[in-house]
Amino acid sequence: MERLNESRIGAVLKEAYAVRAATSMVSTPHAQHGVGLLVGLDSDVTVVEPGRAPVRGRVLVVPPQLWHSASCPGPSLGFLYDPQAAPRLADYSRAPGGAFPLEGRLAARLGAAMASHRASLSHPEVLDGLSREAEGWLGKDSSHRELDRRVARVLEALRDPSVDRRLVLAHSGISQAHLQALFVRDVGLPIRTFLLWRRLLVALAAFSRLDATSAAHLAGFADLAHFSRTCRRMLGYSPTTLRGKLLPA
Repeated sequence: MERLNESRIGAVLKEAYAVRAATSMVSTPHAQHGVGLLVGLDSDVTVVEPGRAPVRGRVLVVPPQLWHSASCPGPSLGFLYDPQAAPRLADYSRAPGGAFPLEGRLAARLGAAMASHRASLSHPEVLDGLSREAEGWLGKDSSHRELDRRVARVLEALRDPSVDRRLVLAHSGISQAHLQALFVRDVGLPIRTFLLWRRLLVALAAFSRLDATSAAHLAGFADLAHFSRTCRRMLGYSPTTLRGKLLPA
């Protein structure tokens, strides 16, 4: 079987998803606002959640906002999907109440698709195709409850990190307390945390072309330390680790 090496791996960060190929996977405990799909090419991935037995499998699904760490001793792929851009996948991932392994035909199909492209994982178009293909297979039969229309408007406005949050909330048409409650119910996290997540994504995208301090300031972080802490808490890696193989989208 063809070997995956450092010269042929990469990562892509887009608005709706991110994907990272690596020769191994070792994250610190974190909780991301995204659906995780973790694939071990030659060996199992292990996800550890506080208070639960470790979950192992060649293909694991991790729901949004789950505090966990992940590891794989060999080459692996990690996909992260925006729950609002892939709502059926998000609902599918949440149903079991924690991380879970894919089994049967779907797991075999995903594993085979990833393995067949292992020599081309430095190509952004390959990573893009794998990401879209996996999303299309997972959760395609899941039901989905639509967002409250007021939450949907606020969510769309808050995707712009430069927007004045106070003005957005003031024009929502409902009280801030009610909006906060609806936002947590429909999106899965408080508005302040969502804004921090969006800021992190902006900083990481900027870090592919700027130095770390400039990227942090561009995204609105107080300093580089705040950027780094947020990245570890929300993604389980330092910004420098994630930047290593970031490819243009």
